[in-house]
Amino acid sequence: MNYNLEKNNLLNDLKGLLQIDSTNADAGPVMPEAPLGIGINNAINYVLDLGERFGFKTKNCDGYCGYIEMGQGEEMIGILTHVDTVPVGDGWSVNPFDLTIDGDKVFGRGTIDNKGPTLVALYAMKALADSDALINKRVRLIIGGDEEGDEWHCMNRYKATEESPTYAFSPDSGYPAIFAEKGILSISIERDLDPSIQNLDFFSGTQINTVPDYAKAIVRDAVYESIGKPAHASQPHEGINAMFLLARELRALGLDHPFLDLIDIATSEGLDINFEDEISGKLTINPSIAHVDKERAILKCDIRYPVTMNGADIGKNIARAVEPLGFRFKINHDLAPLHMEKESYLIDALQKIYEDYTGDTTGPKVIGGGTYARAFDNAVAFGGRFPEEPNTCHQTDEYWSIKSMKMNFDIITKALESLVQ
Repeated sequence: MNYNLEKNNLLNDLKGLLQIDSTNADAGPVMPEAPLGIGINNAINYVLDLGERFGFKTKNCDGYCGYIEMGQGEEMIGILTHVDTVPVGDGWSVNPFDLTIDGDKVFGRGTIDNKGPTLVALYAMKALADSDALINKRVRLIIGGDEEGDEWHCMNRYKATEESPTYAFSPDSGYPAIFAEKGILSISIERDLDPSIQNLDFFSGTQINTVPDYAKAIVRDAVYESIGKPAHASQPHEGINAMFLLARELRALGLDHPFLDLIDIATSEGLDINFEDEISGKLTINPSIAHVDKERAILKCDIRYPVTMNGADIGKNIARAVEPLGFRFKINHDLAPLHMEKESYLIDALQKIYEDYTGDTTGPKVIGGGTYARAFDNAVAFGGRFPEEPNTCHQTDEYWSIKSMKMNFDIITKALESLVQ
């Protein structure tokens, strides 16, 4: 069955959603009905209002998350998305809190991660509900508000009182179907500084899961700055870490400081965590946030580790590596890997839809990113970017193409049609 995307309506609705500032950890005042910030609650309610307009059942779960449901049946298919975003940063050529169309590209913070896919999934639900397709299960779009944070308060709140899906997928990554996601380790490395150490003020990074694109240092009243390129922390090679750039500049000036010693070894090789496995490949590390003053030096890093490993063992190696430099090590958050067998029902069903639509038979893949699929049993990532598309998540001038939106709509609708029978 073929389904038609209401493109103009979708773009108009996306424009309204992009205009809501729902930056994770900086979304306006926190209040009882908006524990993650009023902007995030407003974004959740905006999508819920669209769901009501389409005639679906909706619920706001105390401002942490919400859901939109259609259909009937004992079993329920979940679509897992989020409407919080990473900070905007500097250097945009367009207004990040608006929808700007340039040819086939639609610009704005959240277009691809993950406001755009949220609305594409909602319009897929509408198309399915308006069709003559046989629907024997419910479909529930679960909309989170804390995906870009470490704690996932939204999914914890949802699971405390709400029904878990029988099967679910998250269009917050890419294609083909994702059968494994690396573990995600958020760490802090810090030490106290005594007066005998030359004073250095150093600042870089605001978001743990983003390659920092700006760093600033003050030494003897002289100011030094560096500009890098942001990227998603799961693919640090696609960005340019401003922290490293500035540290090298300070070294070239002859500055000796424990924090610079730490930056020198802040790699997988330097920290003795150069691990990999056959399933998911190499560990990656992204030094994300730095803060140094006369009293303390702190470095926070994002690590994506192979699915056959655990965060505790990785942490032991890091602790041993930084101890000689006088630094302490702490795990702030450890999100265990996801690994579903390639031959499972869900992977097989989703992969067939993708292959029939695209002709791409390369098979399911592994990612370094983390999606809400980890929050539920029988859930995987499926949807968002196609293999040939650039990854603009977390980057300046984030965009999604209208062509990709249409292709995602087609695949998601066909996937739902298959799963609800």
